[in-house]
Amino acid sequence: MNSASRCLMAVALAVALALNASPRPQDPVEVPFEYSREFGLMLIKVEVNGKSAVMVLDTGSNETIVSPRIVIAIQPTSKDVVALAKGSGYSGSGVVSTALLKVGPLTPKNCQILVVDLSELSKSLGENVDGILGMSVLKEFEIVSVDLRHHKLVLK
Repeated sequence: MNSASRCLMAVALAVALALNASPRPQDPVEVPFEYSREFGLMLIKVEVNGKSAVMVLDTGSNETIVSPRIVIAIQPTSKDVVALAKGSGYSGSGVVSTALLKVGPLTPKNCQILVVDLSELSKSLGENVDGILGMSVLKEFEIVSVDLRHHKLVLK
C-alpha cells in the first residue's frame, strides 16, 4: 500500500468517525404507567428531588403539582400563594417552587411546580398520589404520546 492510498484511507476513516460522532436527534423514551380503570387515571412513577413519587398524568392540567410530603416549600407569604384553576380538576391553593423531576430514564430537570396538599385527592382515589404531571413539564418535549394499549408514555 503506497502513501497516497494510506492517506486516502486515513481521511476516509476520519470522516466516518466524525459522522458517527455528530449529534443525532434523541430517540423517543417510553415510560410505563399504570391505568386505573376505576377512575380512568394514568398513574406514572417519577422521581422528585430523588424521592420516588406516583403522579397522575394529566395533559389537561396547565400545572405540575407535587405534594408537600415530597417537596418542602418555603413558608408562604400571602403573595406566594397561588389559587389553582379547575383545569387540573383540582381546586385549592399552592405555593410555586422548583424541583428536580425525573420521568423514566430521562435526566432530572429543574422544573417549576406548585406545592399543594393532595391528601384529600389521595383519600378520594383510595390510593396515594404524590402529584399531577401537567403541561408545565410536558411542554418541554417535542413529542408527547400516550400509548393506552401498551400503557406507555412516549416522550421525545
